Amino acid sequence: MHLLATTNGGLEAVAAAELAELVGADATVHHRGVVEFEGSVDDVYALLARSRTCHRVLEVLADGRVEDLEGIYDRARGVDLARHLPFADFGVVGTRHGDHGFTSVDVADRVGQAVIDGYREATGDRLPVDLDDPTVRLEAYLYDDRFTLAVDLTGDSLHRRPYRVCTHDAPLRATMAASMLRLASYTSGDRLVDPMAGSGTVPIEAALAATDSPPRPELDPALAALPRYDVATFQDRLAGLDRRDAPPSDLDLDLDLNLNLDLNLEARDRRERWCRCARVNRDAAGLSEVVEVVRADAREATLEADCVVVNLPFGIRVSEDLRELYRTFADRLREGGVDRLVALTTKPEFLPLEPRERYELPYGRLDATILVCEP
Repeated sequence: MHLLATTNGGLEAVAAAELAELVGADATVHHRGVVEFEGSVDDVYALLARSRTCHRVLEVLADGRVEDLEGIYDRARGVDLARHLPFADFGVVGTRHGDHGFTSVDVADRVGQAVIDGYREATGDRLPVDLDDPTVRLEAYLYDDRFTLAVDLTGDSLHRRPYRVCTHDAPLRATMAASMLRLASYTSGDRLVDPMAGSGTVPIEAALAATDSPPRPELDPALAALPRYDVATFQDRLAGLDRRDAPPSDLDLDLDLNLNLDLNLEARDRRERWCRCARVNRDAAGLSEVVEVVRADAREATLEADCVVVNLPFGIRVSEDLRELYRTFADRLREGGVDRLVALTTKPEFLPLEPRERYELPYGRLDATILVCEP
């Protein structure tokens, strides 16, 4: 079946690489922030349990070229809705890009009407609508003349990690941190330091990846309401991954999938407030013995690491001269013999290092850049 996965815009290639690793998918970009690929029901279970870079997994119900709103209606009406949807309240989210004489709301309205009409014709029942908190969430994408209708299989977005108990003033999205770790080629044998860690997202994500712990162990996906999916099978898959509470004898030492790994992960911040916040999140993730939290100033503290992955200050709520901060930070990188740096910033021109790779992406309302360097 045809599937979509949503991710951070600009990092589609990173998500595609993870999909290939997890389920052997050959994913391509559908549009910004969304990749498409062929997969199975079992692949869906695997991705919901293990993906660290994706936000949602969706099954495509209709895909093709359209000329207008009536073409959208016809495409949606052509779906065997009784096979794909339960008798439950639904809502449609419309997204439109291109030159059209109508809005995203119009797209959602026409799809919603087509779903109601098609389901009633097939079953005799009129599906109830809930636009605020629907049991079944449909995504309708119109990019130029390509229309795609998909049903969400995820429920609550995968980026909402349960360990995020304490939130930084400028939090780094967990899926972006996981993507940055992949760009850094982080492995469990590396010493990794985040010298401006805030609430500790980067080293916590590194620990979860190194121990193969599920990013959302409590996930209650949207599968339960959908025909052709078995939520119990998914929950069994998820339970098999969550090894943090298992006794050591039950852990697979040969595969390094346990917390007895000799990990070397350090979260640093110069403010004690954020060190406390990082410890709260680390402990909520069950990683108190794995991630070290240290109070240190990135402008002064020596940096010795295989990987440095950092969300650099953007200037919001920062009083010091950013250009000077970036310069002294780069000095510490060079002095410490850091092998690999991955840095997120809105001021790439301030960092006096030549990047090997760069990724442009939206970050809220700002334009940001991820720089991959070998200092």
